[in-house]
Amino acid sequence: MNAHTPSEKIEPPGQEPEVDARAPEQGEERKKRLREAIERLQQRRAERRAAKAARLAAEAETPQAKRARAIHEAMEHKRITLVLRAVIDTAEAERISIREIVEAFGERAFGFVIILFSLPNCIPAPPGMNSVFGLPVLLFAVQMALGRRRPWLPRRLMDKTFKVETFRRIIDVAEPKLRRVENLCRPRSTNLFGPRGDRLIGIFAIVLAACVIVPLPGTNFVPSIALVVLAIAIMQEDGVMLGIGGLLGLGGIAYTIGLSWAIVGFTLFAAGKAVGM
Repeated sequence: MNAHTPSEKIEPPGQEPEVDARAPEQGEERKKRLREAIERLQQRRAERRAAKAARLAAEAETPQAKRARAIHEAMEHKRITLVLRAVIDTAEAERISIREIVEAFGERAFGFVIILFSLPNCIPAPPGMNSVFGLPVLLFAVQMALGRRRPWLPRRLMDKTFKVETFRRIIDVAEPKLRRVENLCRPRSTNLFGPRGDRLIGIFAIVLAACVIVPLPGTNFVPSIALVVLAIAIMQEDGVMLGIGGLLGLGGIAYTIGLSWAIVGFTLFAAGKAVGM
């Protein structure tokens, strides 16, 4: 005897189970809502991408971005004259700070900043300029000798500003000579360069920078030229140019020592005469 609970439903023989006629419509509705949600998500993503592209395009037109592009392009080709010109031509105001110059060059700043701050002492300049530009060169040389990868200066010096026109006149005078030097450079005796070689060059540059700072007539000229040549040699990895810079530097050091000795000797002689009288 079979017993059925009241909850069980027995289908009559030959009759199919009932099917909800709205099921296909509900499935289509769910698919439609899903497609609409996907389309809205894609639209939002497209809007975000467009907004980001517009923001990047706007940033690309700022003076800072133009400056960075110009300097980056010049640095890629290792043209010192192009980098120097880019720094000045893309200046945002009438004055430019040492911080702007150093930060613009990044990790390769040592060679460029040594050139930049040595150039003013390679041409006739007002008294006192040798110390103003020689002190940063001395600090950079010390950092090279210590093996630092990036130049550093105290905040007070980093924030010091100069007229852009002053630098432009200096570069206008120096650029033709620098171009001639650049045309002579090519990688030669590259084994002279590297961490150890750069440290030795840094030690030599310390002595040259000290000669530049000495407040005596003419002691800043030849050592500054030697520093420029040495910096170019480092950037181009040119051993021949490094030798030329070394010979110039030795000549500048000899002149500084000779002049200093002569002045000290004359002073002692004059003091002895005065005491003897």
